[in-house]
This record gives sequence, structure tokens and C-alpha cells, in this order.
Amino acid sequence: MNVLTELLDRWLGLHTEPADLSLMQMSLRTGVVFTWGVIIVRWGDRRLLGKNAGFDVLLIVVLGSVLSRAVNGQAAFFPTLGVSALLIFLHHLLSVATCRWHWLSRWIKGSPRLLIRDGKILSEELARSRMSEDDLEENLRLNGNVKDVTDVQEARLERNGTVSVLKK
Repeated sequence: MNVLTELLDRWLGLHTEPADLSLMQMSLRTGVVFTWGVIIVRWGDRRLLGKNAGFDVLLIVVLGSVLSRAVNGQAAFFPTLGVSALLIFLHHLLSVATCRWHWLSRWIKGSPRLLIRDGKILSEELARSRMSEDDLEENLRLNGNVKDVTDVQEARLERNGTVSVLKK
């Protein structure tokens, strides 16, 4: 066991100051962290990569930040890997809870906003969404293949930040 500990310490620079890490040690750390990241993201399932809600995006940002600290030596190596798995687990728990309890889902993810009804822009909702008419028109073209607002039955700013479009 001592031999393995010494080998890992030498290869990964587990007790080395960040500024003293060699290229080889950082490269090996990168390989381990990347492999670990692939494994835990797979545990997180497809929802994590779908960016369905703000907390999905938040997890990706925080996970990247945590894992980078393991690569550059700013945090203890193996505890950092453990914490990254904990983040995936907490994300999973929150996902399950928001599927089970609608009130929690609405609180965490918000509610969709109706932006256009029967070809008319609902200016109050557009302002509440902090979206300009130019932004809305761009979304109509990109997401609905619609050139004119009057051709839209309904457009909503969905909970994941995209605009869904139903043509007349």
C-alpha cells in the first residue's frame, strides 16, 4: 500500500505545491480528471447535458471549476474528485425532486411566459422577460422559421430559456 501511495504521490504530485508541479504530473492529473469527469457526467445521465434548467447549467460551471482545481493543484486531488461526484449526486436528487413535486419544479425552474398570442406581441410579458422585439423576432426566425409576428399563433419563453413557436 505504501508503494502505491508513493507512486501516486510521485506521478500526480499529491504533496507538491501547485507552482512546482511538472508537466508530466499535470498531464497525468488531466488524464485522471478527464476520465473521472466522463464517468461522473455519465452517471448524471443525459439531462445534465440537455441544459434543461438553470441548475443544469450551474452544475456544469461549478463542476468545471471544481475539477480544474484538481488539475492545477489548487485543491487536494482525491477529495476534489469526491466532491465532484457529490455535485452530480446532488444534481440527481434535485432532478428527481423537481419531477416528483410540481411546486418545487416551478420554484427552481420558473414558469414559461407567453410572449405572442394570435399574432400580437404581449409587450408586458416581453418586458418582464427582459427581451426586446428584435430578440423576439430573431427567435421567431431561428426557432419557428417565421418571418412575421402575425403568422404566429403562440410563442413562449420556455423555462430553459428558449422560445417555442406555434405557427397559425
